[in-house]
Amino acid sequence: MNKLCKEIGLSTAGCLLYSAYVSIFLVPNKIGAGGITGISLGLNELLNLPIGFTTFLLNVPLFIFGYNLLGKNFAFKSGIIVISSSFLIDFANSHLGFDPIGDTLTATIFAGVISGIAMALLFMAGASTGGLDISGKIIKNKFPNFQLPKILLMQDIIVYVFIALTLGTRSVMYAIIMSFIRSKTMDAVQEGIASSRQCIIICENPNAIIDAITKELGRGVTLLNAQGCYSHTDKKFIYVVIQKIQLNTLKHIVNTIDPNAFVTVSSVNDIQGNFKQKSLSIN
Repeated sequence: MNKLCKEIGLSTAGCLLYSAYVSIFLVPNKIGAGGITGISLGLNELLNLPIGFTTFLLNVPLFIFGYNLLGKNFAFKSGIIVISSSFLIDFANSHLGFDPIGDTLTATIFAGVISGIAMALLFMAGASTGGLDISGKIIKNKFPNFQLPKILLMQDIIVYVFIALTLGTRSVMYAIIMSFIRSKTMDAVQEGIASSRQCIIICENPNAIIDAITKELGRGVTLLNAQGCYSHTDKKFIYVVIQKIQLNTLKHIVNTIDPNAFVTVSSVNDIQGNFKQKSLSIN
Protein backbone atom coordinates (compact mmCIF):
# COMPACT_ATOMS: atom_id res chain seq x y z
CA MET A 1 0.00 0.00 0.00
CA ASN A 2 2.88 2.34 0.83
CA LYS A 3 4.50 1.57 -2.52
CA LEU A 4 1.25 2.25 -4.37
CA CYS A 5 0.72 5.59 -2.62
CA LYS A 6 4.25 6.73 -3.47
CA GLU A 7 3.87 5.66 -7.09
CA ILE A 8 0.59 7.58 -7.36
CA GLY A 9 2.16 10.65 -5.75
CA LEU A 10 5.20 10.59 -8.04
CA SER A 11 3.07 9.96 -11.13
CA THR A 12 0.70 12.79 -10.26
CA ALA A 13 3.51 15.28 -9.61
CA GLY A 14 5.36 14.23 -12.76
CA CYS A 15 2.22 14.46 -14.90
CA LEU A 16 1.34 17.94 -13.60
CA LEU A 17 4.88 19.25 -14.13
CA TYR A 18 5.07 17.76 -17.61
CA SER A 19 1.73 19.31 -18.60
CA ALA A 20 2.81 22.66 -17.12
CA TYR A 21 6.11 22.68 -19.01
CA VAL A 22 4.31 22.20 -22.33
CA SER A 23 1.48 24.66 -21.63
CA ILE A 24 3.40 27.42 -19.84
CA PHE A 25 6.77 27.37 -21.60
CA LEU A 26 6.70 25.56 -24.95
CA VAL A 27 3.43 26.73 -26.49
CA PRO A 28 3.39 30.47 -25.61
CA ASN A 29 7.11 30.96 -26.29
CA LYS A 30 7.21 28.97 -29.56
CA ILE A 31 9.89 26.60 -28.27
CA GLY A 32 10.26 23.33 -30.12
CA ALA A 33 10.81 19.89 -28.63
CA GLY A 34 11.82 16.44 -29.71
CA GLY A 35 9.68 13.33 -29.93
CA ILE A 36 5.89 13.18 -30.06
CA THR A 37 5.59 16.53 -28.27
CA GLY A 38 7.61 18.23 -30.99
CA ILE A 39 5.50 16.67 -33.73
CA SER A 40 2.34 17.80 -31.94
CA LEU A 41 3.68 21.35 -31.61
CA GLY A 42 4.47 21.41 -35.33
CA LEU A 43 1.04 20.08 -36.30
CA ASN A 44 -0.58 22.65 -34.03
CA GLU A 45 1.27 25.42 -35.83
CA LEU A 46 0.57 23.93 -39.27
CA LEU A 47 -3.02 22.70 -38.92
CA ASN A 48 -4.12 24.20 -35.58
CA LEU A 49 -4.64 20.71 -34.12
CA PRO A 50 -4.94 20.46 -30.31
CA ILE A 51 -1.54 19.58 -28.92
CA GLY A 52 -2.71 17.24 -26.18
CA PHE A 53 -5.18 15.35 -28.36
CA THR A 54 -2.61 15.02 -31.14
CA THR A 55 -0.09 13.67 -28.63
CA PHE A 56 -2.61 11.10 -27.50
CA LEU A 57 -3.47 10.00 -31.06
CA LEU A 58 0.19 9.63 -32.03
CA ASN A 59 0.92 7.55 -28.95
CA VAL A 60 -1.96 5.10 -29.47
CA PRO A 61 -0.35 3.06 -32.30
CA LEU A 62 3.01 3.12 -30.51
CA PHE A 63 1.46 1.57 -27.39
CA ILE A 64 -0.44 -0.99 -29.47
CA PHE A 65 2.59 -2.20 -31.42
CA GLY A 66 5.05 -1.80 -28.54
CA TYR A 67 2.92 -3.33 -25.77
CA ASN A 68 4.90 -6.57 -25.60
CA LEU A 69 8.19 -4.65 -25.46
CA LEU A 70 7.04 -2.33 -22.65
CA GLY A 71 5.50 -4.84 -20.28
CA LYS A 72 1.97 -4.75 -18.89
CA ASN A 73 2.68 -2.68 -15.77
CA PHE A 74 4.84 -0.05 -17.47
CA ALA A 75 2.45 0.25 -20.43
CA PHE A 76 -0.56 0.69 -18.16
CA LYS A 77 1.09 3.41 -16.06
CA SER A 78 2.44 5.21 -19.11
CA GLY A 79 -0.94 5.03 -20.81
CA ILE A 80 -2.58 6.75 -17.83
CA ILE A 81 0.10 9.45 -17.90
CA VAL A 82 -0.37 10.05 -21.64
CA ILE A 83 -4.16 10.35 -21.31
CA SER A 84 -3.98 12.61 -18.25
CA SER A 85 -1.24 14.91 -19.57
CA SER A 86 -2.96 15.21 -22.96
CA PHE A 87 -6.17 16.35 -21.30
CA LEU A 88 -4.35 18.79 -18.99
CA ILE A 89 -2.35 20.33 -21.83
CA ASP A 90 -5.43 21.01 -23.96
CA PHE A 91 -7.41 22.23 -20.95
CA ALA A 92 -4.66 24.68 -19.98
CA ASN A 93 -4.22 25.96 -23.52
CA SER A 94 -7.94 26.49 -24.13
CA HIS A 95 -9.02 27.82 -20.71
CA LEU A 96 -5.94 29.48 -19.20
CA GLY A 97 -4.02 30.80 -22.19
CA PHE A 98 -0.58 31.57 -20.76
CA ASP A 99 1.28 34.61 -22.12
CA PRO A 100 4.85 34.45 -23.44
CA ILE A 101 7.50 35.13 -20.82
CA GLY A 102 9.28 37.59 -23.10
CA ASP A 103 12.76 36.14 -22.68
CA THR A 104 12.83 32.96 -24.74
CA LEU A 105 16.16 31.77 -23.37
CA THR A 106 14.89 32.04 -19.79
CA ALA A 107 11.75 30.15 -20.78
CA THR A 108 13.93 27.48 -22.42
CA ILE A 109 16.04 27.03 -19.28
CA PHE A 110 13.01 26.69 -17.03
CA ALA A 111 11.37 24.33 -19.53
CA GLY A 112 14.44 22.09 -19.43
CA VAL A 113 14.59 22.04 -15.63
CA ILE A 114 10.87 21.43 -15.10
CA SER A 115 10.62 18.78 -17.81
CA GLY A 116 13.72 17.07 -16.42
CA ILE A 117 12.22 16.89 -12.94
CA ALA A 118 8.91 15.69 -14.40
CA MET A 119 10.53 12.91 -16.41
CA ALA A 120 12.68 11.81 -13.46
CA LEU A 121 9.63 11.57 -11.18
CA LEU A 122 7.73 9.55 -13.79
CA PHE A 123 10.66 7.16 -14.26
CA MET A 124 10.86 6.68 -10.50
CA ALA A 125 7.17 5.78 -10.55
CA GLY A 126 7.82 3.21 -13.28
CA ALA A 127 6.07 5.20 -16.02
CA SER A 128 6.80 7.53 -18.92
CA THR A 129 5.10 9.95 -21.30
CA GLY A 130 5.30 7.48 -24.17
CA GLY A 131 6.82 8.95 -27.31
CA LEU A 132 9.39 7.94 -29.88
CA ASP A 133 11.44 5.85 -27.45
CA ILE A 134 8.76 3.21 -27.99
CA SER A 135 9.02 3.42 -31.77
CA GLY A 136 12.79 3.16 -31.43
CA LYS A 137 12.42 -0.09 -29.49
CA ILE A 138 9.92 -1.38 -32.06
CA ILE A 139 12.34 -0.69 -34.91
CA LYS A 140 15.20 -2.25 -32.94
CA ASN A 141 13.06 -5.35 -32.35
CA LYS A 142 12.28 -5.65 -36.07
CA PHE A 143 15.84 -4.89 -37.19
CA PRO A 144 18.23 -6.24 -34.52
CA ASN A 145 21.30 -5.09 -36.47
CA PHE A 146 20.32 -1.45 -36.00
CA GLN A 147 21.75 0.26 -32.92
CA LEU A 148 19.11 1.85 -30.69
CA PRO A 149 21.03 5.14 -30.09
CA LYS A 150 21.34 5.65 -33.85
CA ILE A 151 17.64 4.92 -34.33
CA LEU A 152 16.71 7.49 -31.68
CA LEU A 153 19.13 10.01 -33.20
CA MET A 154 17.60 9.65 -36.66
CA GLN A 155 14.13 10.06 -35.18
CA ASP A 156 15.20 13.25 -33.42
CA ILE A 157 16.76 14.64 -36.60
CA ILE A 158 13.53 14.03 -38.53
CA VAL A 159 11.46 15.70 -35.80
CA TYR A 160 13.80 18.72 -35.62
CA VAL A 161 13.65 19.15 -39.40
CA PHE A 162 9.85 19.14 -39.14
CA ILE A 163 10.01 21.70 -36.31
CA ALA A 164 12.32 23.91 -38.37
CA LEU A 165 9.85 23.85 -41.26
CA THR A 166 6.84 24.66 -39.09
CA LEU A 167 8.09 26.75 -36.15
CA GLY A 168 11.37 28.01 -37.57
CA THR A 169 15.05 27.27 -37.00
CA ARG A 170 15.19 29.36 -33.80
CA SER A 171 12.69 26.97 -32.21
CA VAL A 172 14.98 24.06 -33.02
CA MET A 173 17.97 25.84 -31.46
CA TYR A 174 16.03 26.49 -28.28
CA ALA A 175 14.76 22.89 -28.34
CA ILE A 176 18.32 21.56 -28.40
CA ILE A 177 19.28 23.80 -25.47
CA MET A 178 16.21 22.65 -23.55
CA SER A 179 17.01 18.98 -24.28
CA PHE A 180 20.53 19.40 -22.90
CA ILE A 181 19.29 21.09 -19.71
CA ARG A 182 16.61 18.43 -19.27
CA SER A 183 19.19 15.66 -19.57
CA LYS A 184 21.45 17.28 -16.96
CA THR A 185 18.49 17.87 -14.64
CA MET A 186 17.43 14.23 -14.87
CA ASP A 187 21.01 13.14 -14.12
CA ALA A 188 21.09 15.46 -11.10
CA VAL A 189 17.82 14.08 -9.75
CA GLN A 190 18.98 10.52 -10.39
CA GLU A 191 22.31 11.17 -8.67
CA GLY A 192 20.69 12.98 -5.77
CA ILE A 193 17.90 10.52 -5.03
CA ALA A 194 18.20 7.19 -6.79
CA SER A 195 21.96 6.72 -7.17
CA SER A 196 23.77 3.73 -5.71
CA ARG A 197 26.55 3.48 -3.13
CA GLN A 198 28.92 0.63 -2.36
CA CYS A 199 29.65 0.20 1.32
CA ILE A 200 32.44 -1.71 3.04
CA ILE A 201 31.93 -2.56 6.70
CA ILE A 202 34.83 -4.08 8.64
CA CYS A 203 33.82 -5.50 12.02
CA GLU A 204 34.35 -8.43 14.34
CA ASN A 205 30.77 -9.69 14.76
CA PRO A 206 28.95 -9.31 11.42
CA ASN A 207 25.91 -11.57 11.86
CA ALA A 208 23.64 -9.01 13.54
CA ILE A 209 24.59 -6.34 10.99
CA ILE A 210 23.93 -8.70 8.08
CA ASP A 211 20.52 -9.69 9.48
CA ALA A 212 19.53 -6.04 9.92
CA ILE A 213 20.65 -5.08 6.41
CA THR A 214 18.72 -7.99 4.93
CA LYS A 215 15.53 -7.25 6.85
CA GLU A 216 15.48 -3.43 6.89
CA LEU A 217 17.08 -2.64 3.53
CA GLY A 218 16.23 -5.77 1.58
CA ARG A 219 19.78 -6.07 0.26
CA GLY A 220 22.04 -9.05 -0.12
CA VAL A 221 25.58 -8.82 1.23
CA THR A 222 28.94 -10.45 0.61
CA LEU A 223 31.00 -11.57 3.60
CA LEU A 224 34.78 -12.04 3.42
CA ASN A 225 37.49 -12.81 5.93
CA ALA A 226 39.93 -10.00 6.72
CA GLN A 227 42.82 -9.28 9.06
CA GLY A 228 43.76 -6.00 10.67
CA CYS A 229 47.43 -5.51 9.81
CA TYR A 230 47.95 -3.05 12.67
CA SER A 231 46.11 -5.01 15.37
CA HIS A 232 46.80 -8.47 13.86
CA THR A 233 43.24 -9.51 14.71
CA ASP A 234 40.77 -11.42 12.55
CA LYS A 235 37.87 -9.37 11.26
CA LYS A 236 34.98 -9.71 8.83
CA PHE A 237 34.59 -7.70 5.65
CA ILE A 238 30.97 -6.94 4.68
CA TYR A 239 30.34 -5.64 1.18
CA VAL A 240 26.90 -4.30 0.20
CA VAL A 241 25.50 -2.07 -2.55
CA ILE A 242 22.59 0.17 -1.58
CA GLN A 243 20.93 3.30 -2.89
CA LYS A 244 21.87 6.72 -1.60
CA ILE A 245 18.52 7.22 0.13
CA GLN A 246 19.21 4.06 2.17
CA LEU A 247 22.58 5.28 3.42
CA ASN A 248 21.36 6.91 6.65
CA THR A 249 19.50 3.73 7.57
CA LEU A 250 22.63 1.66 6.99
CA LYS A 251 24.71 4.00 9.17
CA HIS A 252 22.10 3.80 11.91
CA ILE A 253 22.17 -0.01 11.77
CA VAL A 254 25.95 -0.17 12.06
CA ASN A 255 26.21 2.48 14.79
CA THR A 256 23.52 0.76 16.85
CA ILE A 257 24.95 -2.76 16.57
CA ASP A 258 28.70 -2.11 16.41
CA PRO A 259 29.81 1.52 16.99
CA ASN A 260 33.46 0.49 16.54
CA ALA A 261 32.93 -0.88 13.02
CA PHE A 262 34.93 0.72 10.22
CA VAL A 263 32.72 1.88 7.31
CA THR A 264 33.62 3.33 3.92
CA VAL A 265 31.16 4.56 1.30
CA SER A 266 31.80 5.31 -2.38
CA SER A 267 29.73 6.02 -5.48
CA VAL A 268 28.81 3.38 -8.04
CA ASN A 269 28.70 4.41 -11.70
CA ASP A 270 27.24 1.21 -13.12
CA ILE A 271 25.85 -2.09 -11.88
CA GLN A 272 25.36 -5.37 -13.73
CA GLY A 273 23.92 -8.55 -12.34
CA ASN A 274 21.34 -9.29 -9.69
CA PHE A 275 20.73 -5.82 -8.24
CA LYS A 276 17.21 -4.43 -7.94
CA GLN A 277 17.28 -0.69 -8.58
CA LYS A 278 14.86 0.54 -5.96
CA SER A 279 13.73 4.07 -6.73
CA LEU A 280 12.16 6.60 -4.42
CA SER A 281 8.76 5.18 -5.29
CA ILE A 282 9.32 1.84 -3.61
CA ASN A 283 11.48 2.65 -0.58
